[in-house]
Amino acid sequence: MTARAAATVVLAAFALGGCDDQIKHLDQRTPFFNTMSWQPSVEAFEERARAPVPGTMPIDGERTYDLLAADTMLVSPISGTEADLARGAELYSQFCTPCHGVTGAGDGSVVGQNRIPDIPLLNIRGELTRGYTDGYIWGMIANGRGLMPPYRRIPAMDRWYLVAYVRQLQAEAMAEEAAAAEAAAAEAAAAEAAAEAEAGEIPGAGGGL
Repeated sequence: MTARAAATVVLAAFALGGCDDQIKHLDQRTPFFNTMSWQPSVEAFEERARAPVPGTMPIDGERTYDLLAADTMLVSPISGTEADLARGAELYSQFCTPCHGVTGAGDGSVVGQNRIPDIPLLNIRGELTRGYTDGYIWGMIANGRGLMPPYRRIPAMDRWYLVAYVRQLQAEAMAEEAAAAEAAAAEAAAAEAAAEAEAGEIPGAGGGL
């Protein structure tokens, strides 16, 4: 064997000696633990760092409620003043009008053919939504329901302003319905009176002493 060939064999031996598949040696060859085996993220089925005591919550956090709990446990803390309704109207225009429409009738810009289907819950002025408690509506805003995504990023107090404004829209709808029913009743009474007069059934309508 020539000297050159011997040198090649020696260098190859040194090179092969540096090959090692053992994970424990990776940190020695890669600076700053820059390997997947040392990443800080939690692996599947791996326990995280110390977990909080069950039932605890962040100091600046809020307690979460599902729809049923919100329905029975929560009562609106606001009285529905003009300022409350103004704030609610502002929030409603930002988050709710695309689906529920400006008046809450469920005729928003994203509702219709090839869009979000027209379903009864979109009409928040109707009897179905009127029957919900304030807490239930508050919880629905936070948790979402059906096609409605959760809006938990809206602060808790702002959700109450939204609830107050929804109630205002419902009150306006009920007033419109009452006025329409009264007008229809008056029109029906007038038509009935005219028919009776024409038939001569009203006392004195036929004349004579």
